Amino acid sequence: MPAKLVEEGPWAGWKCWHARPEGRFVDSLGDVYYREEGDEVVSAIETARRHANGLGNLHGGFLMAFVDVAMFATIRHMLELSAAVTLQASTDFLGPGTVGAILYGRGRIVRETGKLVWVRGTLEQQGEAGAALVCQWHGLLRKVPRGGR
Repeated sequence: MPAKLVEEGPWAGWKCWHARPEGRFVDSLGDVYYREEGDEVVSAIETARRHANGLGNLHGGFLMAFVDVAMFATIRHMLELSAAVTLQASTDFLGPGTVGAILYGRGRIVRETGKLVWVRGTLEQQGEAGAALVCQWHGLLRKVPRGGR
């Protein structure tokens, strides 16, 4: 589904990746926004209690799911004619994520070949002292024809 440019409200100027629910896993995370900033793609999601762990911080499973979303946002421009699958994803947890604060994923392409794309980035939140690093990540995606063949 094509991304929709948000024209009003706090997300004006961002693109909404899933502008309407389609019954897939990613819909359970919430609305995902992204935009290009230089050679990076920044993705963002509003966090809520449903994203929390038992300690009241952002759940590691939610963070890893959003890492996967951030990886695909990073290569979104490649997904118009083909699809991709995750071959490898690594997440280093560096600090607790705060429920209720927007979570930002910053990603960039490290290398690309005919069928493979290496990406890396971070997840961070804005706090009173500035940007707080929650995770760093890197992954490997394989380009595949649409339809999974």
